[in-house]
Amino acid sequence: MKHNLLFFILMLISNYSFSQILPSSHAVHHKPYGIIESNLILHLDASNSSSFDSNDLTAWNDLSSSNNDFALKNGGVTFSSDDGGSLVFDGYDYFCINPISDLNTSNLTISLWIKVTSVTNRNGVLVESSRTPTNIDDEFVFQVKENTGKLLFWDHDGSYGFSTQSSSSVLESPVAWKFVTFTKSGTTGKYYINTSLDASITASHNVNYGSDWFCIGRDYRHDPDFGNLSTRYGFNGNMGSVYVYSSTLTQSEIERNYNATKSRYGH
Repeated sequence: MKHNLLFFILMLISNYSFSQILPSSHAVHHKPYGIIESNLILHLDASNSSSFDSNDLTAWNDLSSSNNDFALKNGGVTFSSDDGGSLVFDGYDYFCINPISDLNTSNLTISLWIKVTSVTNRNGVLVESSRTPTNIDDEFVFQVKENTGKLLFWDHDGSYGFSTQSSSSVLESPVAWKFVTFTKSGTTGKYYINTSLDASITASHNVNYGSDWFCIGRDYRHDPDFGNLSTRYGFNGNMGSVYVYSSTLTQSEIERNYNATKSRYGH
């Protein structure tokens, strides 16, 4: 009897010690993941000193393998250390690269963490490509619509593919951080707000984009230094990070990116 009791005690001690060495099944099978890196051609992050130097303010560098580093084109952004770090755009500031590498014109995903502070009389450009003072073809624009706070993606190559009339619903409580995404798969487009599919749209045809003058924060065609300047084409608010993929992410992949980054933004 004593031998059996001793054996039982030794087994308990052994099992307890072994359980301290091995990670739990929860830790093994539910390890948190980072963002999707496959087909990621642009990753800008204002909170990462390798991407943005808060003492410089003139460059926003790419963390992806495509090395799509952006330079300040006009204006002067400010840096906010709140929420881990973000850039504050006042409607005149924007960054550009000319050209951007590895852009896919049939399959595309654009995601940003943004906090909109004003939509009054502002067609707040988030991201655009090939929209220059001398060219109106092969362009796309992803923006926050003036006076409504709706997301809008449209493109043009002599005629509209995705039209200027198809947009998301209103961004509820716009003065709050939102993870906004547009995906394109040929002529099918989808808007996501945080992790929810907000709207699906259909283009009349697939527009093949140019890779020149890929800009963030404002419409290059209406640069303040040009004669056709307008105060209506700049983004007002904070940007924390920007992600561009040469593929069409699924809703579950968008959710993964959201979950991997949301804690910074109070979500």
